[in-house]
Amino acid sequence: MGSARRGHPGGAGRGRPDGAPLLRDGRPAFPGRRAYRRRRPDGRVRLPRAGADGRPVDDAARRAVPPRTGGGRLGGPRRRLLDDAGVALLRVGLAVSLTVEDLLRRVDLLAGPYSSGLTRAVAPIAEAHGVVLWNHGGAADDIHAQRLRAPVGILTPASRYFEPALRWIPDGPVLVLCRRASGFSAAVTAGAEAAARRQGRPVRIAMYSAADTLRRFVARLAAEPPALLLAAGRFEDDVALAGILSHGARPPTVLVAAGVRQFGEPLGVAANGFVGPSQWQAGADVVPDLGPSAAHFVRRFTACFGVAPDYPAAQAYAAGVVMSRCVELAGTLEQERLRAAAATLDCTTLFGRFRIDPVTGLQTGHEMLLVEWMEGRPRVVPV
Repeated sequence: MGSARRGHPGGAGRGRPDGAPLLRDGRPAFPGRRAYRRRRPDGRVRLPRAGADGRPVDDAARRAVPPRTGGGRLGGPRRRLLDDAGVALLRVGLAVSLTVEDLLRRVDLLAGPYSSGLTRAVAPIAEAHGVVLWNHGGAADDIHAQRLRAPVGILTPASRYFEPALRWIPDGPVLVLCRRASGFSAAVTAGAEAAARRQGRPVRIAMYSAADTLRRFVARLAAEPPALLLAAGRFEDDVALAGILSHGARPPTVLVAAGVRQFGEPLGVAANGFVGPSQWQAGADVVPDLGPSAAHFVRRFTACFGVAPDYPAAQAYAAGVVMSRCVELAGTLEQERLRAAAATLDCTTLFGRFRIDPVTGLQTGHEMLLVEWMEGRPRVVPV
């Protein structure tokens, strides 16, 4: 593992007179509008609650972030978790900016919201305040393509979601179903198209605007079935498509929604045979060198909260583990030093590998898994 104090391409190599790290080209490791300053760390953590997924994220962060930041070595008051009110903020325009700016005056570690839309809204605000945004909930690539250095990605980006599916069925034509007016769906589709073309495979893109058009899509599918069908719609769209496809013959089908545990709830036995990309599965063969194993995390989480963790909790926990390690490496909660530490960190948590592009913060080390539904459960498919 690298240290923020050591030279590293794109990481912190030297410092300003005030102690802030600089990149090798002389730029600040974390340029922000707020002047670099020293302050006593207080270990406060801002945490999102986005709809039904907020509670497991909250619970996971309570497990991951030590009660005193940095394992107690930095001192200061105990951890505090602050609620940003989630999706409702986006419905009131300026309120998201005002609320997040108020939170940023009171926190040292900023764990991002759950959803690409919310993360996209928060990222420029965090940048303006010179605060690192530990992004465990927004997979859209464009979050890290806005020339912002605030976001540090934990997740495999959306453009790489279908890479394991294309290795699973490596030959033949590919058909990708994409939801219109969805940035996430567009990113997943563009990534799948590019990866399939690199394999030398023919690719078709089918666009749709609403779930009620999916029956017509399935009716046309039989006329020219692909070797592999990929669907990157909304969760409810993918579930509806699976329900329609389950009544007849279908090509090997990979749905984004099939990668999450809730996929099986509305479908029951009809979920069997569908395949999905997954950021995390407790049974995956991952040996962490930082933090506990997945088995230990699941056991402790279930004992504490009475329910087994799903992927939002694992993502949030991994973000907490990475944050804590970066605090240890930096020896401070000063944001520029934390960002420089993240740029040099290469490790494996229970979530998988962590390594980012040192400039954009895009996650480059973590790999997607592939799961197939069998007997009412998702099982990891080796690819």
